Amino acid sequence: MSTETHHKIQVGDISVTMVSDGYFPASADIFPDVDGDRLSSALDAAGITSTAEDIPPGGYASSVNTFIIEIGGKVYLIDAGGAGMAPSLGKLTENMAAAGYRPEQVESLIATHLHPDHIGGAAVDGKPVFPNAEFVVAAADHGFWTNQDIINGAPEDAKPFFMMANAAVDAYADRLRLIGDNEDVCPGVTSVALPGHTPGHTGFMISSGNETLLIWADIVHQEDLQFDDPSVTLIFDVDPEQAVKTREKVFDQVAADRQLIAGSHLRIPAVGQVEKSGSGYRFIPDA
Repeated sequence: MSTETHHKIQVGDISVTMVSDGYFPASADIFPDVDGDRLSSALDAAGITSTAEDIPPGGYASSVNTFIIEIGGKVYLIDAGGAGMAPSLGKLTENMAAAGYRPEQVESLIATHLHPDHIGGAAVDGKPVFPNAEFVVAAADHGFWTNQDIINGAPEDAKPFFMMANAAVDAYADRLRLIGDNEDVCPGVTSVALPGHTPGHTGFMISSGNETLLIWADIVHQEDLQFDDPSVTLIFDVDPEQAVKTREKVFDQVAADRQLIAGSHLRIPAVGQVEKSGSGYRFIPDA
C-alpha cells in the first residue's frame, strides 16, 4: 500500500495533480462473478499484499483518487473522495495541503459521478467543504440519483447511496451546473460520457497544445482483474452490461492511441498508459 499522497504531471500548460483521499478496504465479494481465489491469485501475481487490519480476508486496499487541475492560476477539482465511508478515507484536504492547495482555491468541484467515494468529501454537516466552488455533474447522473421514483424503488441497502448523493448536491444547490457529453467544463477540460457504472458516469479529457490526459474515473476498479479481463463487473455497476461495453471501447481506444490516462481507483501514481497484452490489456504506470 503506497504512502504517497499526491503525484503531479504536466499536460502542456496544465498542471494535473493526483491527490489521494486514502483507500477503501474492499472485499472480494464486490465482484459478483469472481471468486475469492481468483482475486487472491491476481493480487499475488502482482505482488500486492496488505497487513492493514481493516482489509477483509482475501480483500485489498482500493485507492480513492481525486485530481486537481491548475491552469492560468485557477484551480479545479475532479471528485471529492469518500469521507465517511471508512476511517481510511477522508484525507483529501490534508493531502491537498501537502500538494500546496487549499479548499477555498477551488473554483469548480467536478464530479465524475455521484457515488459516495467520489462526493463523500464534498460537504460536512450540509456545508460545502469547497466554499467558493460551483458543483459540476452530468445531467444524466443528477437525474438518476435525485429522481424520487427511483429512490422509492431502490433496495434498502442502496438508499444510503442516494442520500449521500443528494446531500452533496443540496450543499451546492445555489451553484449547481449540469453538463452533457463533449462539453467544455473549464479551460482545457472536456467531458466524455462513459455510461454503465452509473447512467451519467463521466470522464474528462485534459488538453493543452499537443498533449492530452484522459481522466477515466471508474472504468477500472481493480487493475489486477479488469485489465486482463474487461468483462469483470462490480456490484455497484448500475448497468453492468453497458459498463463492460464502455470499458472495452475505452481500452481499445486508449491502447491504439497510446493515450495517457488516469483513474480514480488505480494504484498510486494512478497515471499511465494501456497496451494490448494477449487477449486482454496491461497497465503501464507513469514513472
